[in-house]
Amino acid sequence: MLNTLSIIGKEINKTNISWGVGGSLLLSFYQLIDRPNDIDILVDEQNAEQLNELLSNIARANEVIHYAPYKTVYFSKYSIDNINIDVMGGFAIEHDEGIYKLPFNKESVVAHKKINGVEIPLCSLEDWYILYWLIPGRQEKAILIENYFRNIGVSHPELLWEALNQPLPITVKERVENLLNYIS
Repeated sequence: MLNTLSIIGKEINKTNISWGVGGSLLLSFYQLIDRPNDIDILVDEQNAEQLNELLSNIARANEVIHYAPYKTVYFSKYSIDNINIDVMGGFAIEHDEGIYKLPFNKESVVAHKKINGVEIPLCSLEDWYILYWLIPGRQEKAILIENYFRNIGVSHPELLWEALNQPLPITVKERVENLLNYIS
């Protein structure tokens, strides 16, 4: 999976595309899980079409099925050597209180990891903490991140504060507020 990521990263880094790795692969970089499922790439909405064009030259496009509660503007799936790659621009998810839209741009990249000599931009754990509370069946990953934050600290609390300005279920708001109170 990391070899595939470095191949992708090398090509994307030749452009001005704002992108970052999230999802289970991000969690594995923080040693929160052992086996990532796939490569999740977040991209600035303005760069989504350009990234899809680039990936279509180096990867096989897979069928995309849109289903609730996702309201993501650009969603595509690819594979290279049996490694699945999901690309999301304008990631949004609907819940009882409205639609949460992940604000993603080049400032959303908070760290980099060098893989096979290629700089790989990483999304923030803070953003994925919120997303995992909202994605059905992924709350256990939100709890892993929460425990990490309680033990190691929150590097970007401003992202959690920003998230509170969007519609969120009350239970998620309470978790975020309790976490922010715990770390301050």
